[in-house]
Amino acid sequence: MSKPKKYMGVFYAHGASESPISIEKNRKDLEQFLKKRFHKKLGIDSSPVIHVFSGRQEHRSTWRGDWEKWQKSIVSRKHATTGDVCYHMFIVPEERCGRATASILGHALSAGRKLFLWDRKGGKLKRVNGVQAVDADDWTSGFRVTT
Repeated sequence: MSKPKKYMGVFYAHGASESPISIEKNRKDLEQFLKKRFHKKLGIDSSPVIHVFSGRQEHRSTWRGDWEKWQKSIVSRKHATTGDVCYHMFIVPEERCGRATASILGHALSAGRKLFLWDRKGGKLKRVNGVQAVDADDWTSGFRVTT
């Protein structure tokens, strides 16, 4: 009897101004990129089942009117059936990000989660080790991830 595959939830921390079509295309591309990467590294049989969820999907499903509470809940939320965290990995597509994304990434870093900057052109993931305010008054792109 084969062992069940591990599940890996991935949070795609895209910009709020990105179009729904672009978000979905990039989400699918990221999911395929991660699957190929894990298959190459671990083999198909040992690779986790990967599901990438966009920030927009998460927002539509779980936001209830309190930004601070919502940002924290993304990192701390557990799966109702398994009790495992919903998101094992957080991936941001650009160095610059907005306030909400910066907060989510900060909570993920504090929780010891894996954070990466997705370098699409280079076909790489760069480990994120911090988030800095460049212009805290700029809510849409006033923060930068450091690798």
